[in-house]
Parts: sequence; structure tokens; C-alpha cells
Amino acid sequence: MSDEIYLDEIPVRELVGERVVLRSLEERDFALLYDVIDSSRDHLSEFLPWPKDCNSVEDVASRADSWSLQAQMGNGACWGIFEKTGAGLAVGGCIVAGWIQWAHRSAVLNYWLGKDFTGRGLATEALRLVSRELFSLGLNRLEISASVYNERSAVLALRCGFVEEGISRDFERINGNFVDHRRFSRLARDPENRV
Repeated sequence: MSDEIYLDEIPVRELVGERVVLRSLEERDFALLYDVIDSSRDHLSEFLPWPKDCNSVEDVASRADSWSLQAQMGNGACWGIFEKTGAGLAVGGCIVAGWIQWAHRSAVLNYWLGKDFTGRGLATEALRLVSRELFSLGLNRLEISASVYNERSAVLALRCGFVEEGISRDFERINGNFVDHRRFSRLARDPENRV
């Protein structure tokens, strides 16, 4: 009997934690998410290459459409990270699963939060929720890469049970410079917490 798993579409279910709600981005979220990006442009551009290319609500909508299409094709998904507040939910960033390889049961994760949403454990909770969700769908390996200068992202990955595997040289070009990345992975059988 074959143990092959393949999903034609990734179900982007709402995931609820203590401090966050993760869900698909909707049209009503695009302007709010753009405001988060625009007000955090310097913060985000320090370690990410894409903020310079996201200059309008339409650019956010285009990215969201791309993520939705990837989910429909079974090779990626995006959840908006919404912080629970006294006034309701506030969109603070995104967590994306990409490069899903069903034959190998693996995926790559990326995440970001606007400057005003950092330091409160939101990314930690989001990463744990999405990791559990993807493992429950049958994936075995999740991978994260982060600039060697992005210590906060490295600590986050380690806190959520990811293991550092090594350095990927000149992995990404950010602000005109090639940057090495630290590579982290977590397997379905690994414990969720390490530090």
C-alpha cells in the first residue's frame, strides 16, 4: 500500500490561539495590511527583499491573489496574522507556506510582522499553529531560512522546535547585497519546544 499524500488544495482554515487568529486574507484586509507594511517599511526591509516592491493596496491584493492561487494548486498557503485586541482583530503580518513538495512531504515557511506587532509572542504562536496544521495535513519537514543578521528570527525558529542545519551562502539579495542565511528545519517527530 502506498503512503503517498497529495492535496489538490491546501485548506487555509482559521487557526485560533491565545493571542492570535490566523486566517485567509480577504479584500477588506488589504488596505489595513498595506498600512502595516508602509509604516514598517524600514523595519521589514532590513531582512526582507520584497517591501520595496509593495507600494500600494493593489500590490498587497496581487500578493494575496498569488498566495490564494498557490493554495488552490496545493503547493502553498498564506495566513494573515491577526492579533486579538480589546477592539477586535488587528492584522499584523503574514505567515506563508511555500514550495510544498508532496512527494517529499516538505514545505518552506516565511513569516513577518509589522514593527508595532513584534515582541509580544505573536510570531511564536503563529509559527506553532501553522506547523501543527501542516504536520496534520501529512507534511514531515518544515524549513525556515533567515538572514545571519536576523537573530530574532533565529531565536523564534529555535523556540518553536526547529533545528539549525547550517548556512546557505549568498542565499538572498537584500538592498543590493548578497546575504547568507541560516537554515532551520523541524520534522513532524521533533518536539515543539527546544529552548
